Amino acid sequence: MQVVAAANPPERAADGWDLSPPLANRFLHIGYTPSTDGWIDGMTAGFSLPAAGWVAQPSRERRAIARAGVAAFIRCRPALLDAFPTNPATSGRAWPSRRTWTMTADVLSLLADNDTESAHLAACGLVGEGAAVEYLTWRREADLPDPVAVIADPTNVAWRRLDPSRVWAILAGVVGYSTGKGTVEAWREAWGPLAIAAEQGKGDVAAACVRTLLIARPPNARPPHEVRAFIGVLSDAGLLSAA
Repeated sequence: MQVVAAANPPERAADGWDLSPPLANRFLHIGYTPSTDGWIDGMTAGFSLPAAGWVAQPSRERRAIARAGVAAFIRCRPALLDAFPTNPATSGRAWPSRRTWTMTADVLSLLADNDTESAHLAACGLVGEGAAVEYLTWRREADLPDPVAVIADPTNVAWRRLDPSRVWAILAGVVGYSTGKGTVEAWREAWGPLAIAAEQGKGDVAAACVRTLLIARPPNARPPHEVRAFIGVLSDAGLLSAA
């Protein structure tokens, strides 16, 4: 079930008031100012619905990749995970929280990759303009490869030349894709890029993704031989029995 609400600005509504921050945090906010020409055209030629944009079918893999991307960004900017509004003028609008970042990832996973206008509208309406612009800029500049391509050939990634935050983002996408797919085969294949990244000098970053991959281990899935690259890390973390 989806809930849609509409309201005038508080200053133009009878007994109007701003939404409380907890309530505002449960909505995607879209500002709309009707145009005079649009109203005149509608009155004379009839009102019609705007053309619909392209929306992808819900996909566990796309959603998992989108969530991994948001998680990678928050790893770089943890202060934006929860930024409760302190300004009364913005308290009833969109603001960043665990809830709205999750909603942002899920909505973005339904949009075409090149639909930047809709992505901007959705992200601003969920986490606020400042956080949205920062995230979308980070996502564009990171230029993360398709996790499917990384899994197919991890050696195509120049692991040694990448900074740790970008390596983490790429590997988080790989783990997100494999766990979203939910099959034993996909889970086993995700170990390949982690092992290659570790061999290329990014062992600390790769090891940070190992725990997540183990948590998402499908029932009766046997770890592939690549897990041997992380035996020391798993042992120190007390996770060796899980592998």
